[in-house]
Amino acid sequence: MSDYGYPHSAGAAHWHQDAQQHIAAGQWEEALTLWVQQASPRALSLWLIRILRGSAQAAASLLDEMQRWYAEPDEKLRWQIFHHADTLGFETPAGALALALFWSQGSMSPEGLEPVYPQPHLSPEMRRCVLLMLAAGDPETPAEGTRQLLTQWIHQEKA
Repeated sequence: MSDYGYPHSAGAAHWHQDAQQHIAAGQWEEALTLWVQQASPRALSLWLIRILRGSAQAAASLLDEMQRWYAEPDEKLRWQIFHHADTLGFETPAGALALALFWSQGSMSPEGLEPVYPQPHLSPEMRRCVLLMLAAGDPETPAEGTRQLLTQWIHQEKA
């Protein structure tokens, strides 16, 4: 289990540099953990939706649902996203991101049952899993995939 209570760095550039140093040292998984700890959960999730649109055509409707939920959170839509992701598979990047969304807010129990809330570390851990899947999908190495993803993130933050 990762520690998501990492103290936020003085500035965005500082954690970016730390993450890049982790990657250079072959510690790409630590770079992913740092990224999830430092990035806004909403901003990272929306960015991942955009990234996945280019690679997950089968998940286009699920990505659309998640985009709608971030624009206007709705409990019924949250459950729809969960069921759609369950059908697609939580082991896919889009399914894992949907699970992170589901765990980010609300009970895991269906309406009418006693609410059961997820542990706070689960949603960030699932966003980290999405990043890990994307990084490991790189034809070179996971470290190179992490470096490429982080570079894209930094460029969009500056835009």
